Amino acid sequence: MMALMLLTACGKDPNVVVKGLQSENPVVREDMVLVARGVKEKVVRDALIGALGDPSDRVRERAVESLAAHGHKDAVPALIAMLDDSNGVVRMAAVDALGILKDSRAVPSLITYIKAPPPGEFPLNAVWALGNIGDHQAIPVLSSLRQNEDPYVVYNAEVALRRLPAVKPKKKKE
Repeated sequence: MMALMLLTACGKDPNVVVKGLQSENPVVREDMVLVARGVKEKVVRDALIGALGDPSDRVRERAVESLAAHGHKDAVPALIAMLDDSNGVVRMAAVDALGILKDSRAVPSLITYIKAPPPGEFPLNAVWALGNIGDHQAIPVLSSLRQNEDPYVVYNAEVALRRLPAVKPKKKKE
């Protein structure tokens, strides 16, 4: 709330957002990460990428969501690294962000994430993300999930496979 009042007083000044993201006060950082969604400047994007290392789980989660909302494909490598975050909510947000950004660089990491999920988790959102990205590298893992004992996993794998673009046959050389 404090950050929102500050933003109202100062407008959408990228420097105010960056300063707020670096605040010692975790509540200010949490609020400013949300405010950052409305400020699409490189300096803010860089500060959001820096916020992915914040000690607060909530700040990291919101930074991931803000980067996805901006469509910042420059953030894909940093978001891929978030698949190893200690917090499950942050990991799920990173998977969703990668699916939203639709960048093929994320496909190998998402495949690895599906094949070796964190204990007690099955990342159905990673199945969705692979389908949303639409890269054919995902076909083997999605096809193998069609044999899963959980019908919900099977259904989601089939939906993801249907979202992949059709492979065009190669023309014969004459």
